[in-house]
Amino acid sequence: MGQLRPFRAVSAVVACLVMTGCTAGAPRPAPEPEVTVAVWGSEQDARTYQQRVDLASDRVPGVNVKLLHVKDGDYGSKIGKMIADGNPPDIIEVNESVHSYSSKNQLLPLNNFIETEKVDLVARFGERAARSYDREGKTWALPDRNGPMVLYYNKDLFDKDGVAYPTADWKWPDFLAAAQKLTVKDGDKTMRYGFAAGDWWPWWMAFMLQNGGKVLDDAGKPVINSPENVKAMQFYADLVHKHRVAPSKKDYEALKVGSPDQLFAQGNAAMIMTGFWNIASLKDAPQVRWGISPLFKNTKQATISFQSGLAITKSSTRPELAFKVLDFLTTAEGQKPIATNGQDAPANREVQDSEDFLRPAWAIGDVNMDAFKQSAEFAYAPPMTPEWGAMQKAFGTIIGEICDGVVTPKDGLAAAQRSLENLGK
Repeated sequence: MGQLRPFRAVSAVVACLVMTGCTAGAPRPAPEPEVTVAVWGSEQDARTYQQRVDLASDRVPGVNVKLLHVKDGDYGSKIGKMIADGNPPDIIEVNESVHSYSSKNQLLPLNNFIETEKVDLVARFGERAARSYDREGKTWALPDRNGPMVLYYNKDLFDKDGVAYPTADWKWPDFLAAAQKLTVKDGDKTMRYGFAAGDWWPWWMAFMLQNGGKVLDDAGKPVINSPENVKAMQFYADLVHKHRVAPSKKDYEALKVGSPDQLFAQGNAAMIMTGFWNIASLKDAPQVRWGISPLFKNTKQATISFQSGLAITKSSTRPELAFKVLDFLTTAEGQKPIATNGQDAPANREVQDSEDFLRPAWAIGDVNMDAFKQSAEFAYAPPMTPEWGAMQKAFGTIIGEICDGVVTPKDGLAAAQRSLENLGK
């Protein structure tokens, strides 16, 4: 019996080889090629992106998709270093920074892939968003998230003061009248502001766009000192210094709050202009019964869109697979987690129209999420030029001085114009 056990063991191995058709020492199947997707954002953002890349790994044949999550402040420098070292991610998240990459030949144009795969960008994203990452006749990224700024308003304060809720039909005089009625003073001290903003570029630039202005013309030349922009900045500065319905920088300091979002969450501002991200912070402010509406207008309807896209790096060793992943991530299935997790407004129009986004399980009260979809129709991205970062530095201080009342809008925008013109010299 002592010799039978080895015989039986050998027989079992032989039987296994015969039944499976395998041979001793056969190589294991090669691992699937890997496509890396680099993104920035919070831990919540990372969880949503991880869910999406896991879906991509399941849905895109023959690829394993890996997420690289980088903290916001480190993202640009880390991606830049990886590109310089010759080891970049296959897909990177971009925003207005897109052409700082494309102008350096660090991205792959997507036109051929789009044509080969027959991707209808307009049907998927809408006319404006579909072209938002174009430059010199080439498409450098596909839209991923598309959160336009909307008007948040405190319903209880509107009800208490007998002010009708804002709508997309409001014009500047309607907005101003509401802000004046909603501002509460005790002598010289303001107890509650009708509106709150500041010198951050999306706020004042939205007013410029609403008055038919822009920062760059269609040829890319600076036109920040146009009459339309001067009028817009005068109206904007008057909210603080003439009508006193909005806080100044000093007022924020005295109140010990760092942003309009905080002031709104305290119930001390009746209206603010902000993005989708503010929904998360308002979950911690149950005392505020709030709603959202598309922004008001003057000569035209306009808001600023905080969008991000996905691009393929020029040095990707598997660009065809990378595009298949990118394509999936921007389909309705690939974007559904953005809506269900309450991360942001998705770029995909089908998801924008879905119950997952318009009436999500995480929604607070009867908030009209359709305001984001409505706003997307007239949302403008910031000028996506390679010089965008330098442009912000050029006009940042000057715009701050206009908002602080240190210089007039006419003189301040003339100085901003000179600064922008000097960038090209």
